[in-house]
Amino acid sequence: MDHQINYKKFQNFWIEQQKTAKHMDPAEAFAHIEKFIKNHNTCGFATGYGEYIRCTPIEYTYMNGEFWFVSEGGNKFIGLEKNKNVSLAIFEYYGDVKDSHGLQVMGTAVLYDCYSDEFKKLLAFKGIPYDALKAAKVEVAAVRVIPNTFEMYDTDFVKAGYDVRQTVKK
Repeated sequence: MDHQINYKKFQNFWIEQQKTAKHMDPAEAFAHIEKFIKNHNTCGFATGYGEYIRCTPIEYTYMNGEFWFVSEGGNKFIGLEKNKNVSLAIFEYYGDVKDSHGLQVMGTAVLYDCYSDEFKKLLAFKGIPYDALKAAKVEVAAVRVIPNTFEMYDTDFVKAGYDVRQTVKK
C-alpha cells in the first residue's frame, strides 16, 4: 500500500521548483555537464518497456556528443528490442548534501552489429584495432545513445550562484 502518497505533488516537485530557479546559460551548463561526463566512464544504463525495466552498470565511451556502449549481450536488450527510449545516470559517491554531483540523461538508442562501419569508427576512437575484436571470436554489439535531455544535480552550481539543478535539452 502507498499510504496516501500524493503522486502528482511529488511528480511536479522539480517542475515547480524550476519555475523560480536561477538557470545558467545553456552553453555554460552544457560545458560543465560535458566535463563531468568526460571525467567518468561508467553509468547506470536503463532500458525497458511495459512492466519490464533493467538498469545495467556499464562502461561508456563519449564520442561526438553521444554515449556508446559495447556489449556481448544481456537483459538490457529485452528493453532495447521494444523501446528505443533509454536513460542513463552518472554519479559520484554521495557523502554530503553540500557536495553532491549526479547526471541523468534521456535519449534514443541505436544498435549496430560488430561488422558495421559505425562499430569500426567506435573501435578506432577507442584505439582498439578491429583485428583484435575478430581475434576474440566474440560477437558484440554497439549501442549508441543520442541524448535529448541532460539533467544535472550539482552543488558546484550553487557555489557559482545558480540553482543546484540545471537542465539542457538538445
